Amino acid sequence: MDILLIFSHVLAFLIGSLSLYFTAYTKAKGTNKALKEDIESLETLKQEIVAKHTQELESVKKQHQLDIEKRKFKYEDKRAQFSKYFRLIDEFNSKCNSVFVERFPQMFQRLLAGKISGCQDIANKSLLDFNLETMTLFNKLNEEQLKVNTESNSIRLIASPDLDALLDDLSDQIKHSFEDSVAMLKFMGTPEFILDNSSVKPFQDQTAVSGAQVLKAREALKLQMKFELDEI
Repeated sequence: MDILLIFSHVLAFLIGSLSLYFTAYTKAKGTNKALKEDIESLETLKQEIVAKHTQELESVKKQHQLDIEKRKFKYEDKRAQFSKYFRLIDEFNSKCNSVFVERFPQMFQRLLAGKISGCQDIANKSLLDFNLETMTLFNKLNEEQLKVNTESNSIRLIASPDLDALLDDLSDQIKHSFEDSVAMLKFMGTPEFILDNSSVKPFQDQTAVSGAQVLKAREALKLQMKFELDEI
């Protein structure tokens, strides 16, 4: 009887132990499963975050590259326009200098030869030819100045207010210099100049002043253009 009682107690203990074991095992298994699911969820979330950041980074890289290309195009476009403008100014100055150094002395020599020929008809014709050649030169130089002004208007489309003001200043200075040069050339075809060559000095002085103003305005414009190119 005692043996059966002991056996029943042992069996009950074993059954209870097994029950506790299976309960703990089931609970642990459930915990491990939940933990595994949490880990998988975190991994999925991590991958999504990585993918999102990678996509955003690629987008930033593309935008940065696009900005670089835009700035490069803007720089090259501005540089080309600025270079063309200064080339036209240099061509205009070169042709103005050519008038004074090459063309006008020859014209004046023909006028003077007619004046001292002793023949009124020859003198009148030489004056007429001189005035005609002078007007032709003026018209040609005026065409060159118009090219400069046209290019100046193109630059104004992309110019800053500071650059726009400097373009106005240079345009005004070129106009004044051109008008002073025309006035001097016209005076050199008058009897007053032929009788007294020194009478042209006031015109020469004024032409020198206006020419210096052109150079000053040109240099200021060039510096501003360089600054704006560096700012791109």
